[in-house]
This record gives sequence, C-alpha cells and structure tokens, in this order.
Amino acid sequence: MRILVRTSKLAIWARRLALFSAALILISTGLHFFGQIAADVFEISLVIGTVSAGAAFLIGMAAYVVLWFTGDRGWAPASVGLLLGLLCLGPAGIVLALSEFYPSTADVTTALGAPPQLLEAQPNESGIDPETVLASFPNLITRAYQIPPQELFSLGQSLVRANGWEILAATPPTETSTGQLNALRRSLLGFENEIAFRVSPNPIGSLIDLRAASLDPVYHDLGDNGRAIEAFLLALDDRVSTYIQDNMAQPVPEEPPVPESDLAPDAQPDAQ
Repeated sequence: MRILVRTSKLAIWARRLALFSAALILISTGLHFFGQIAADVFEISLVIGTVSAGAAFLIGMAAYVVLWFTGDRGWAPASVGLLLGLLCLGPAGIVLALSEFYPSTADVTTALGAPPQLLEAQPNESGIDPETVLASFPNLITRAYQIPPQELFSLGQSLVRANGWEILAATPPTETSTGQLNALRRSLLGFENEIAFRVSPNPIGSLIDLRAASLDPVYHDLGDNGRAIEAFLLALDDRVSTYIQDNMAQPVPEEPPVPESDLAPDAQPDAQ
C-alpha cells in the first residue's frame, strides 16, 4: 500500500506571503529613496508589507504544528515563511520602539518665540510640549559663540555642505543684521526635511538658532529631525572650538633688536 505524502498548504502560503512582503518592502523603500513614489504611497506599502509579514509568521507557526502531527512535507517553506516574516516585521518593531522613546519632532526649533522661517516645508502643529522635546534632546537650545557672525555663518554653511544637504537659500549676516540659511535634508528612508538656521549679532559675538520640519505632513517623525539638528549643533560646537583655538594660537611677533647707535650714551658699553 502506497502512503500519499502531501505538501502542507499552510507552509506554501506562509512562504508566498513572506516573499511578497519582503519584495514589497524592499522595492517600495528603494523607489521612495530615489523619489519615484510619494511618501503616502510608501507608507501604505509598508503597512501592507507589515500585515503580510505578520500573516506569514503566524501561518508559518501553524504549519509547524500541522506538520508535526501529520508528517506531511513542507518544513522548508514553513521555515521560510516563519523566519522571513519575522525579519520583515523588524522595521515595524523599530518604528514602535522609536515612537515610544522619542517625541515627535516633525517641526522642532531652538527658538520657540520666533523660529527661523521655512521656504518649502509647512508649519506642523504637532502639539508636543517643548519641555518633553527638550528632555529627549537637551542640546536643542540657542547657541551663543564669541566669534563674529560672518565666521559663524561660514562655519555653519560648510557643515551643511559636509552633511550633503542641498542649500535652498543663503543670506550671510553682517555686524548689525541677521543672516539665514535654508537647506533640504533627506533621511535614510528618503523622507525630505527642511533645515533652517539663523545667525544674529550679539554683544559678545553671535547667536544661532535652528529649525527642522518635515516637508510632508507626518503624525510622528520618530525623532528624526531632533536627532539631525542636535547632531548639527554638537558638530558646530567642535568647529567653533577649533576656530577659536586656531585664532588664539597665532604667534606674537618678536620686537626687532634696537641698534646700538640708538642707545643712550649712558647705556653704551665702555670701550676697552
């Protein structure tokens, strides 16, 4: 008598859903990074991919149980569905962790009363308490440096270029007027954000304020803007410190020796 060994349909469907989820997440991420699809389409694709990955993981677990009792074939496709589905659930887990750890910084600034003006991004009223943002990003405060405004603006502009941000507009300051720079920053996943910094003259040197806002309306940016401008300010601190050290380390010129003919008669040495 020939025993018919079948392949579990649950295992097959677990693998199909896991492969579909992985392909959807990877392709949509690449297309969004290169600007081929809009942010809302990318977010919908991620939701569909995450739901498919969760279904693949659960069906894979169910296939394991069925295969254990029936002895059917399908351990390999069930394992693909289980492990690949779990891997595709990783981004969703990271998003949940970041949303719990960081407040939304979809529109964040160091100057709450009069933030720098935006050129392309729309103001985002996230309703987040500024004290909550400051607790997570303690370096997001107005900086005061004892250097001229023009030099501070130049240091900030060079740092923007070093970060690879696209400069939208730049108006250098003077000794009596403020200057501002607006730039476009792309996150690792392709989301676009506008960064603006304003340099103002100060009696002891100059002040700088920053603002970062998402171009597309988002409910929660997972603290991305906050981390970006906090890192910018810390890097600017280092550049300003280096600038001050280099300018204070300039050698003092030595005084030329006084010729003997210019010495007073009493100061000339006695002739032997």
